Order: sequence, then C-alpha cells, then structure tokens
Amino acid sequence: MKLLIEGAAALLLATVLMAALPTAAEGEIYEDTVRLHIPANSDSEEDQTVKICIRDRLLSTYGAMLSGYESREAASTAIEALLPKIEEDVCTWLAQEGASYGAEVRLCKEWYERRVYADAVYPEGEYLSLQVTLGEGEGRNWWCVMYPPLCLDMALGDTLPYSAEEKALIGGKYKVKLKALELAAELCRKER
Repeated sequence: MKLLIEGAAALLLATVLMAALPTAAEGEIYEDTVRLHIPANSDSEEDQTVKICIRDRLLSTYGAMLSGYESREAASTAIEALLPKIEEDVCTWLAQEGASYGAEVRLCKEWYERRVYADAVYPEGEYLSLQVTLGEGEGRNWWCVMYPPLCLDMALGDTLPYSAEEKALIGGKYKVKLKALELAAELCRKER
C-alpha cells in the first residue's frame, strides 16, 4: 500500500511539474511577443483616465509602426532604439493631460498571468514587455500585446486586418493549459 501511495504521489508531482513547464508552442509565443504594460500613477479616477489616454496615444503612434516588422526581434530592436523618444513623448502627453508627474519607459522581462484577447490565449509566463510606468506606478495596470499589434484597434476604434502570422496566433495556434494545473504549478513555484 505504501508503494502505491508513493507511486501516486510521484505521478501527481510529475504531472504538476510538467504543467509548470511551457510547451514548445508556448515557448514560441514567449519569443514572438512584446507586451505593453502601463502601471498608472494611482487608482484615482483622474490617473486611470490619464493611463487610458496614454495607452491610446502609445498605440496609435507606435503600434502601427510595429505592425510593419516581421519578427519580435526586429520590433524589439526598434522599440529599444525608440525608448528615449517614447519616454519623451509620454512625458509630453502627461503634461498635456495636466498630470503633475512624469513617466519611466523601459524594455524588460515581466511575468504575466494567463490572458485572453478576443480569440487569442496568452499563457502565463515571462514576456518581453514595453513597460511605461506613470508617476509612482502604484495604480491599476493596463496591459496588452504591442507586437504583434493585437490591441491597436483599441486606440484606433476599429478592427485591423491581421497578417497570416497574427491570424494563426489569434486562431489558437498555442496550447491552452487547464486552470487547475496552472494553479498547482503556481503553488509549486511559491514553495521554492
């Protein structure tokens, strides 16, 4: 009986560990994506409104440009080169909105929870992220996918024609994990 219990425990542990590891397709999505993350200055209604205004300006100014790149590598290289300009633009826009604070803009790796955008499922994991921190960055966040430009239509108010690669991504090319297994994997990470 002890051997049976130990075997079942080992099988359960192996299942949880396998659920925590990305599949090959999920590994691709991490390497094919640049997320956009905008922490607001605070949770005040005014700061949350400013956050959305900045989001729209970022997406309409830089999102369309990024849609022309054929790889995340090319898009992230362009973003890296534009970081000072993006930060300058965001600070100018903040001043135009009457905000009393500036912004910090950087390209970094960040952990994201599982998200669904229209028909696209992005598994939890670490993604390259254009992070635009407004003021203290202590307010509710807004995040989406900057490349490929899946959230550009939010700023433009319409639906964009997607490339074949983007349609494959939206069409569910990537494996969806079971929430129960994601939770179990999260518990294992917290215990480490």
